[in-house]
Amino acid sequence: MRRYHVVWRGPIKRASGLGIASREYVRALRRSGVRVTVGASRRGNGRPRILIYHYSPNTLNVQQARKQFDYIIMNTVWETTRIPRRWRAPLNKADAVFVPSKQNMRALRSSGVKRPIYIVPHGVNARFFNPRSKKLPVREAKGRFVFVSVFGFQHRKNPEALLRAYWEEFNSSDKVLLLIKTNGYARYENAKWIRSRILAYKRRLGLHRKKTAPVVIMGGKLSSWKLRGIYTRGNAFVLPTRGEGVGLPFLEALASGIPVIATGWGGHMDFLTWRNAFLVPYKLRPPVSSMRLASSISRQFRGLFAEQGQLWAEASIAGLRRRMRAAYRNPKLCRQKGRQGRVVAVRMSWSRAGGMMKRTIERVVRKRR
Repeated sequence: MRRYHVVWRGPIKRASGLGIASREYVRALRRSGVRVTVGASRRGNGRPRILIYHYSPNTLNVQQARKQFDYIIMNTVWETTRIPRRWRAPLNKADAVFVPSKQNMRALRSSGVKRPIYIVPHGVNARFFNPRSKKLPVREAKGRFVFVSVFGFQHRKNPEALLRAYWEEFNSSDKVLLLIKTNGYARYENAKWIRSRILAYKRRLGLHRKKTAPVVIMGGKLSSWKLRGIYTRGNAFVLPTRGEGVGLPFLEALASGIPVIATGWGGHMDFLTWRNAFLVPYKLRPPVSSMRLASSISRQFRGLFAEQGQLWAEASIAGLRRRMRAAYRNPKLCRQKGRQGRVVAVRMSWSRAGGMMKRTIERVVRKRR
């Protein structure tokens, strides 16, 4: 095939999951021999120029971009059954759309996207995240079964269900700990603010006088070296998310050799099974139905998730309690699931993802010639 030049526009400097994916895709494409420039790039050398756009689709002026590029590929991810309506027009003006999961493909198709859609999965660095990583020292964890959870403090991640299920299922006599690594999205949403929201929620549930099992909250930014120590500190990873395009923390947990307790719906179902996870039953509901509740304690992002027709998963509290109790009672089963998860994660490298993206780019180019 004739050599080509990829210009990548995406949030490569962000610490978010989207930022991690952007950086890793670029590195993987370069390792596979693709010439990639990040950001702006002038025309030159006669090679076909391919824009891969990894920001929100509605932020690209496609007509203007056509003057600079021979091909336009949208690389996007989504978390509910339908994308925002403002995304549909720009996606339908692209030459192709890349998404990381089957759930994403279904969401785009059901939202009226007619352009070719290809699945290009995310990956995980299983050399960095591995079971041999030093455990993060946590004084309260000594002698306890540790549930770990890593997420941004937002409504989609469903911290309410996680906390309620844990508080209701376990008490101070259980040798268990919930270790939460989280962060807010504004300067005031610091660890102190998050803890105050959680305490207020506990009072609202009438559980503030119950002798519940301990919860440790780690707020703010954490180095990647400490983050991997959180995973290996845990016996199981738990997150009753309402929706994920992929769920990078699930992959990082599997790579670290611990099983996952997760809602049985979303992009993560491409790699989570009963062999490596405890899957929680759910019902699909409009996002606004839970946003309206007084129990909502975290940032909602209504501008993205409050459109008519959108659905996401509400995990069963009773089902989550049963899965957490089953994990706690069966550490041997957790180790077995963790080993199976590690096998899956090792296969899902970023180099594999980059190779798939390269082949898919070339498929798009051949198809339009």
